[in-house]
Amino acid sequence: MIASVIDQLQASYIDVEQANKLAPILRHADFSQAVDDEAFAGAVTALMQGVTKDQHLRLLYRAKQFQSRGSGVPASTEIAEWQAGWKRDNYGIERVERLPGNIGYFKINYFWDAAGAAPSIAAAMTLLAYTDALIIDLRDNGGGDADEVPLIASYLFDERTHLSDFYRREGNITEQQWTYPAVAGIRYGKAKEVYVLTSKATFSAAEGLAYALKNLKRATIVGETTRGGAHPSRMRRLNDHYEMMVPASTVRDHVTGKDWEGVGVLPDVSVPAEEALTMAQVMILKKRLADKPNAENRDEIRKRLAALGPGR
Repeated sequence: MIASVIDQLQASYIDVEQANKLAPILRHADFSQAVDDEAFAGAVTALMQGVTKDQHLRLLYRAKQFQSRGSGVPASTEIAEWQAGWKRDNYGIERVERLPGNIGYFKINYFWDAAGAAPSIAAAMTLLAYTDALIIDLRDNGGGDADEVPLIASYLFDERTHLSDFYRREGNITEQQWTYPAVAGIRYGKAKEVYVLTSKATFSAAEGLAYALKNLKRATIVGETTRGGAHPSRMRRLNDHYEMMVPASTVRDHVTGKDWEGVGVLPDVSVPAEEALTMAQVMILKKRLADKPNAENRDEIRKRLAALGPGR
């Protein structure tokens, strides 16, 4: 199993220097304290992440035998099971709501199967299209399908926009990621304010969305610094029970030319994650007051600020 892990690292891992560094460490490591296969996979993962600090790099064990192996392509029955689960979870969409003050709120907890999620994303964004400002809540989002980043971002711009570049070690290929020229449903557009909520749990593709919107100055990030995983990964089946998550590429921001690996996405407004939603609403409402609304609207805004907490 260690030999298989080393083979995958040397063939595909995005950081060649770290792959070469890990090979002898893995060969000479003592895993005799691992009491079972799951513990062994955890020990290997801990060792690899301890050296590389790459949270995407993992060895995984499953007691139930995989239905396919070799190329790592899942069996059709496995794909059907996953899709059924995603549908039951509404593709990670937990809440779509119009908050008091005509503020849109969109909470999505994972990104999986962008093509399957597209109708749900379109329905959510259409429902929120006429709100005056939008809050996208990624505090519980652990990432997933990077293709959902341009899908969601496409609703927030008026024209096709370059988001980031994916560099893939295999083939030495760079692929550009752009928003779509057209979207289903109603486009939110670029004129209205967008706030993205983050936490220490926000990871991977969710960080990619926050990072791109921040650097394009399309959104204000509110909350905590994210986990710091910018290496999109592929699952490789090693045998009937083991598979490996191998980071084979990295995402480079179009504006900065950098990524967030190991450092995370820094918020524009740093507050504890549990206070981020309130803070974003307060910021939106205070800007409304600064725009000098009529007396009736001004009173409504002040009442809502008071309801959000003392001193607001």
